[in-house]
This record gives sequence, structure tokens and C-alpha cells, in this order.
Amino acid sequence: MQSVTSKIFMAILRLVFHSPLFDSSMLSDNAAKLIKDKKSRYKPSKNFTHTKHSIEDVKFEKIANRNCYTKKVVLMIHGGGFKIELNDFYRKLAEKYSNMFGGATVINADYGRFPEHQLPSQMYDVVKIYLHLLNEGISNSDIIVIGDSAGATLAMTSSLWLRDNGYPLPNHIVCFSLWADATSSGSSRITNAYSDPFYGIAKHKKTEDNLHLLRRISKYVMDVDRTDPYISPLFGSFENFPGVTLICGTADLDESDSDRVYEKMKNTNIDVKLYKFEGMCHCFQLFSFLPESKKAYQIVKRRISEE
Repeated sequence: MQSVTSKIFMAILRLVFHSPLFDSSMLSDNAAKLIKDKKSRYKPSKNFTHTKHSIEDVKFEKIANRNCYTKKVVLMIHGGGFKIELNDFYRKLAEKYSNMFGGATVINADYGRFPEHQLPSQMYDVVKIYLHLLNEGISNSDIIVIGDSAGATLAMTSSLWLRDNGYPLPNHIVCFSLWADATSSGSSRITNAYSDPFYGIAKHKKTEDNLHLLRRISKYVMDVDRTDPYISPLFGSFENFPGVTLICGTADLDESDSDRVYEKMKNTNIDVKLYKFEGMCHCFQLFSFLPESKKAYQIVKRRISEE
């Protein structure tokens, strides 16, 4: 059952983002412009250090915890429609993940962004960072990959590439609001048209008149095969995958992406769990004050502790 706090918060989001003054098709573009080249104000909390690195021109950042009691390393892949750069919000989130997993070191992937960098180059950026961790002596069994939205896509596609090319896979993959289908064919694109505050439409609009929005094809997949598993992991096979945790809300326009990936994974007998939160929007866990968000993080912590 959805909490009262979340019901109110989701209603406010819909009121704002479904207003005539807001163009949902420009959401990620506007967010990217807002923070592009914005000077970082991040200062590591007590007991944390923050350093910047690069490997083969791919940038990444390391958030290390002085109170580290584990060998686990979290490779975190931020969301933002492949357009938004690594920012202070995700640097603070890295500290949260570190504290969740016994002081684990967190690697923030700073992959190239559209339009300067075209898909699937972002996948190869993540692969380079992952292989660098292995070359540094970190065991794949100690690596947890966590991504949200576009970052969840990259968590999946990079793991597909690693498996296909004979490299050891991470211990566990966590995907929040997985975007897995560049063809936009999922049923939730229609069923959640009015419930998704960010990518849906206002209730007075007809779905049949707004299919160009609900099933829109993103600019960054115009010139690629949208069914390529390295673009849309839904169309891949998941044999020999590690444990996977999928988390989404039932108000997410991409809800059916998680549903379909879950069904494919379940049929390959891997350790996959799908957790769905009633009435919650795309990447709701980023609003950490919500009861559902707190529960989602607790689920992830429990799943990883089982490994």
C-alpha cells in the first residue's frame, strides 16, 4: 500500500509536470542544461575521501570510506537520459551506498554524454572502468553494480558485453527504473500514461492523440538498431548472469521494461528479484525522504548482504 506521504508527493509532481507550462519531452535536455559545467560544491562528509581518475580518457571518481570493513566495491552508474553529467547529488548518494555496505568504496562512472558521445559508447566507457577495477586486483565477486534509469541500462548492457567477451561478471546488479527497450513498445507506456508525473500526460489528454510522447523514440537512438542488446538489454539473453535486483514503481512509464526483463531472467533460472512499489514514479528512490524509498534501499542492502 502506498504511503500517504508518497500519495501527496506524487500528486504534487503530477500537478507540476503535467501542467501546460511543462514539456515532458524536454525533461532530460533541460536538466542537462541546468547542471552542465556547474561547479561542484561537494565536500566529502567526515571519514570520506573523494578523488578523480581516468582510464583511457574515461573519467571516474572514487569515494572511499575510512571506516571500511569490507572488500566490496560499488560501481555506481548515474541516470539522466545519457545526457546529464555526474553531479553532486550522486556523489552524496555514493556516501549512502558506502555506509549501506560496510564502508565499501564507491566508484562513480562519469561516462560520455549525448550528443557528443553516441550510444553504445557509454557502455564501453563503463566496461573500461570495470576492467580497470579488475586490473587493480579487485575481485569480480566483490563488485556490486548499481544504476538508475539510463545508468541501469548501462549496468545491464555492460554486463552483457562482459559476458559475451568472456570476462568475469560482477557479484550483483541492482537496477532502479530500468530503461531496457529503445523501441518503446512496453504496455506501461499506455497504462501508466496518466500516473507517471515526469513522462506521462495530463488526464484531460487522450492517449491516442499523444502516442508521439508516450512511445517517443529518443534522439540518441535514431541512427542505431533499437533492438541491439547493447542498446536495449531487453532483447538480449541473460544466461550465466549474476544475481539481479530490479526495483520500479507502478506509476513508471517504463514499468513494463522491468517486468519483461524479469520474466526473461526468471526463465533462465538466475537469481533475480523484482520489487514494485505501488503508485511510485520513475526513480522514486532518489527522493530519499519517502517511506518507499527507504524501504527500497533496505531491500538492496538485504539482497547484497545475502551474497
